[in-house]
Amino acid sequence: MGFTVLVLGATGKTGRRVIPQLVQRGVTVRAAGRTPVPERDGVEAARFDWQDEGTYQTALDGVDAVYVVGGHLSDSVSNPTAPAEAFFGRMADAGVRRVVLLSASGVDDVPDPENILRRFELFVEGSGIPSTILRPGVFMQNFSESNAPPSTARIRERSEIALPGGDVPVSYISTVDVAAVAAAALTEDGHEGKGYALTGPEALTLPQVAELISAAVGRTVRHVETRPEEGIRDVLLADGATVEYAEYVARLYVMSVRSGYGTDGSAMTGLPAEDFTTITGRPMTTFAEFTKGAADAWR
Repeated sequence: MGFTVLVLGATGKTGRRVIPQLVQRGVTVRAAGRTPVPERDGVEAARFDWQDEGTYQTALDGVDAVYVVGGHLSDSVSNPTAPAEAFFGRMADAGVRRVVLLSASGVDDVPDPENILRRFELFVEGSGIPSTILRPGVFMQNFSESNAPPSTARIRERSEIALPGGDVPVSYISTVDVAAVAAAALTEDGHEGKGYALTGPEALTLPQVAELISAAVGRTVRHVETRPEEGIRDVLLADGATVEYAEYVARLYVMSVRSGYGTDGSAMTGLPAEDFTTITGRPMTTFAEFTKGAADAWR
């Protein structure tokens, strides 16, 4: 019999990159989201909505493993485990054998009662279904695929990276690399019960990021310092987000950045590069490599 993986958030930054890597491994992918993706060889489409339990069973029929994006439960900020309890109950009944949860770097170290992702992590760990938790730092693709700060449009139109903490070195990670670890954990034994902190191969300040983007697009891009959490929240509110969601995303961003460096200002490391290569079969993506592939987003 074949092996089928349900990918939730199939059109998101990581989900759409997990799918081709699973297909390359020879498994069947069921790509699910509020708006199903087009079907193609090795990829089935399914509608899934955390707030609609009627979508759960069809998504789960015949599935062996599930990729879950924890941040997508932000629509249920007041009680993030409410839909999870219903869905994980269906998963157990469907015979799902493995779950990989995308969380965020540092959520297991921050004693915040409003730390939604940590609450979800604890629920997944106690669900009885073998699980692996991925805790990536800040995505490189936030610079090329984001309406929220750092805002791809602002980089393209004003040649500015408007973010706080410009002097803080952060080990940005490519979502392609996150997806590679996810694909391995979804299809191979030995990752159950583990939590992987995922950071990139180098720590960069925002001015250094601006220099690399400048080199890729052939014009000067500069970093503009902004207020910390409030600046991110205000931009999201201006874009029409609810206060609850804007404050949640702002806290998550600050938490992720803070987890990217030590108390002495030195960059923290996640999964060692050699372990990443052992798991995925290739080296990590550097920021310079990322900018070459993403340059059109800023032109």
